[in-house]
Amino acid sequence: MIWIPNQRITPPGGLPLTAHVQSVIEENCADLPELDALQVRELATAVAAYAGESAEAGMYVESGYLVMLASQALFSVGARKAAHRVLVFGTGLVHPSEWVIRGDASVWTVDLGRMALRDSAALELVFFNSLNIIIDCVAQVWDPTDGRGTLGLRRLGDAASGILQREHKRKVAAFADEVCRACRAKLVQTGKKRGWLHIPDLLLVDR
Repeated sequence: MIWIPNQRITPPGGLPLTAHVQSVIEENCADLPELDALQVRELATAVAAYAGESAEAGMYVESGYLVMLASQALFSVGARKAAHRVLVFGTGLVHPSEWVIRGDASVWTVDLGRMALRDSAALELVFFNSLNIIIDCVAQVWDPTDGRGTLGLRRLGDAASGILQREHKRKVAAFADEVCRACRAKLVQTGKKRGWLHIPDLLLVDR
């Protein structure tokens, strides 16, 4: 799964680039035991240095690319959960949504249209593996409600069309249905693993 960024690096509040990268990691991984504070600082420094060199070389460095570099750096040192969280939440691929019809339960939406896939021989495999990673990352938000909540899928039709290279509408619709079935199965499996009393609903924001 490759994130397609769309914003130039603009650290908030005028923070130095290293501090910005460090804050992204800390905000998304504070509760994980995989890394200590020193490791986070060292990783942030390395990522910022690499991004800075790329910018000096004339490359167009974007904020999404920066977060992807941080995720890759975390993965390279064995911090896989942290790497996944930074990629999923740090890029905005998954975000909380407010839906009146859902009441007080947590609704988290995955923007499938913002996922790009490479290696045409294994597009579907990579896509479904990515969905599993995303659900694993999001699952903790439903722990306080014993699984009561909603997983929203946005732009599923766009993702299906892209993966199938715009094949017949029936095939695209069938693939979209397969995605929904896979997500429901993963939510059930996750609920059993985490001991939830409920299973999050699945909501298609649009197809």
